[in-house]
Amino acid sequence: MQNAQFIHYAFMGLAVLLEVAANVFIKCSAGWRRKVWGVLGIGCVLASFTALSQAVKGIDLSVAYALWGGTGIVLTTAAGRLFFQQALARRGWAGIALIVLGVLLLKLS
Repeated sequence: MQNAQFIHYAFMGLAVLLEVAANVFIKCSAGWRRKVWGVLGIGCVLASFTALSQAVKGIDLSVAYALWGGTGIVLTTAAGRLFFQQALARRGWAGIALIVLGVLLLKLS
């Protein structure tokens, strides 16, 4: 890993939270029938990529992208459960476990 400092991981955490917020807002837009939610979602996507660009200044790109994508998927799944009562089947949970394992392997390599 490069010169990763706290600020880089703070930007990574912000990027992940913005990604999850974007996914929730886009779901709330109901296919762009509620345009305000859709615009909020797109704004969060842009802000998420901006934060990710700051995070990769100190975190290796492969690790940063895996953390951003994998953590975003896991937290978006949790948000789907919390806000929309969407449940995963066992295979879905197995997929989540594989994502977490993959991110851990990348982090430890």
